Amino acid sequence: MKKWEDLTFIQKAVISISIVVAAAFAPEIALLVQFGGIEVAFAFLLVAFQPILAWLQRFYVQFKNIISLAIISIRYSNSAKPGVFALQASFCCLALALTGSGIFAFSFFVPGMLLNGVMM
Repeated sequence: MKKWEDLTFIQKAVISISIVVAAAFAPEIALLVQFGGIEVAFAFLLVAFQPILAWLQRFYVQFKNIISLAIISIRYSNSAKPGVFALQASFCCLALALTGSGIFAFSFFVPGMLLNGVMM
């Protein structure tokens, strides 16, 4: 572990700014800096915010899994096939031309999305 004097200016600035920002959430850091030094305070920050970092990591993994599942679902959906999409789009355009209601026209897409496992 490096001593405070051995750090570069940028490293000192990053550590100092993180301690000042974290002091808003954990005021006991001021005592740690006073009695133990900047190294003890930064070590305490890493230990104190470990649950938040673990939660963020789990959230990132879960979000990545959800996005990959959505991409796979869209890629293999029957609605993404040209024949099914052309049929749905033609019904939508026909309903828009006949009724003039966009909400009614787009409602023709809903059965195709709900029943895309049954189609083709």
